[in-house]
Amino acid sequence: MRVMTWNILDGGVGREQLIAAVVQVVQADVLMLQEVYDNGFIQRLANDLSMQHFIAQGNSTRHMALLSRLPIRSAAAYHPYPPIQHVALEAEIEHPQLGSLWVFGVHLLPMLSLMRETWRTWEISAVLRRIGDRRRGPCLVAGDFNTVARDDSVRADPTPSLRRKVRWLQSKRAFRIAVGRMKAGGFHDCYRQLQPDIPGYTLPTPDPGVRLDYIFASALLATQLRSCTVVTDPPAVHRASDHYPVVAEFTPGKLGE
Repeated sequence: MRVMTWNILDGGVGREQLIAAVVQVVQADVLMLQEVYDNGFIQRLANDLSMQHFIAQGNSTRHMALLSRLPIRSAAAYHPYPPIQHVALEAEIEHPQLGSLWVFGVHLLPMLSLMRETWRTWEISAVLRRIGDRRRGPCLVAGDFNTVARDDSVRADPTPSLRRKVRWLQSKRAFRIAVGRMKAGGFHDCYRQLQPDIPGYTLPTPDPGVRLDYIFASALLATQLRSCTVVTDPPAVHRASDHYPVVAEFTPGKLGE
């Protein structure tokens, strides 16, 4: 089972063919997209891939979409404000080995400042409450967390200008509270679990210097994790968005083995 998360930047406007080319190559079974604007684009993409889809609309124009090759049993948008800035997506997916697989998508408040990190932690806490006991079974949380994990580096490269301004305002500090809340909630950072020493930067393309995009797995599902990578091929991915996608692969068998 291959799971992919990707922020497609401002709805992917003018880059739809590039986005479709990347998605066609990756061939994810479950695909979570952030910053979706045009429902028609998602419908066409899902049709081309023979996937079911659900679009979660919330408190802003930045929606979220789920595409799945596996049957979607139920799906809903979750966006109480405060604290959810955009929208969280929740879905129950039918998997032949796992039974019910719960998938949650997030797109948290941007900018690496202490005040916004505090708000992101509030958002994550709300999502974790929504997940509840479903984290005891097969459960995934994926998306653009807009924050940095505790042991992750933020490259000192002064470009692009947005990153330079953020680092200057914070005296080159990156606040790292929110991801810790996910780990305290019993979830495993898929990329860091398998690649503890590789930065895994996802933003900005084509020369990334910070990791903002994550796939988290519940403890039970993490036993089936086989790989987690940042997608840097095909070449279209360098121009399709300012984020690189993240893909995790699981080999579901008897859970816990």
